[in-house]
Amino acid sequence: MSSGSSKRNPVLATLRRLFGASEIGILLVLVVLVAAVSLVQPHFASIASLSNFGSRAAWFGIIGLGVVFQLSMGEIDLSTASIYGLTINVAAVVVVTLGIDPWVASALGIIVGVGLGALNAVMATAFKVPVIIITLGTLSAFKGLTLIVSGGGFIYGLPREHSFFKLMGATPLGVPMVIWAFALLTVVLSVVYNHTRYGFMVRSIGSNPRAAELSGIPIARVRMITLMLTGALCGISGMLTLAFFSTADPNLGTGYELLAITAAIIGGTALTGGRGTVVGAALGALLIAVISSGIVQFGITANWSVFVTGVLIISAVALDAAIRRRRSR
Repeated sequence: MSSGSSKRNPVLATLRRLFGASEIGILLVLVVLVAAVSLVQPHFASIASLSNFGSRAAWFGIIGLGVVFQLSMGEIDLSTASIYGLTINVAAVVVVTLGIDPWVASALGIIVGVGLGALNAVMATAFKVPVIIITLGTLSAFKGLTLIVSGGGFIYGLPREHSFFKLMGATPLGVPMVIWAFALLTVVLSVVYNHTRYGFMVRSIGSNPRAAELSGIPIARVRMITLMLTGALCGISGMLTLAFFSTADPNLGTGYELLAITAAIIGGTALTGGRGTVVGAALGALLIAVISSGIVQFGITANWSVFVTGVLIISAVALDAAIRRRRSR
């Protein structure tokens, strides 16, 4: 569309300033989907319903923000869901069994996430293999640790009246705290990705690893920072989840690694590296949550949401391939 058309349409002009083409496309699809489902199920657009799927999107979407950095530098971490679950259960156990203050326990949970991300990076560098290979093993190892820590069952007895649960599990203006955190992290990490040297190095490594290395970019260090960042995001999401439910479950987060990757890809992050969008990943997470909730609203078994997730991944990969072919002409 021409610049004259944009000037005549202030809404479109504003969207162009705030979002890229892929983000605008997802945003429009989101609006159409919510409107379409609401015509059949009017309560779908209620504050309660929007908060429900918004929270679900935020839990794996926060992880997806870190996945954007991973994919952009040509790496994939399959252990994110296991890290997320382990941080929740570690924090819950130390509160219930050791009587540690929940704020301190939440900080410990995030530190655990950072440490596990660093461990993945150290092993990938030491063994000179892609992160995806290392995390094929650590996803099971971390999941096993979660089962050991939790005893394989729910962890109850958390002090719900403590300020941590009251604040982090609150709903300011009717919106769960996790959604506010998701929005804030999206803005901050979008700035980091697009306007810092670190973000530039991430994209450079993904675009051409050899050229990045020759130009002096410390690939191993950037990988370490990226996986530690993702681990921190897993921990943050985990602590917000713990505050929301006031209980811990060793099965929390099952499948989140694929949902986070899907959100990033749908949002416009290239599987081949070098290109990504943090805002797009956030919108991708919302799209996944809306589709899953819409399926349930129509009385279709929730198992279909797994199928739909697979279709979305294939569609996003096909679209990315088509875009790359078009650009190469």
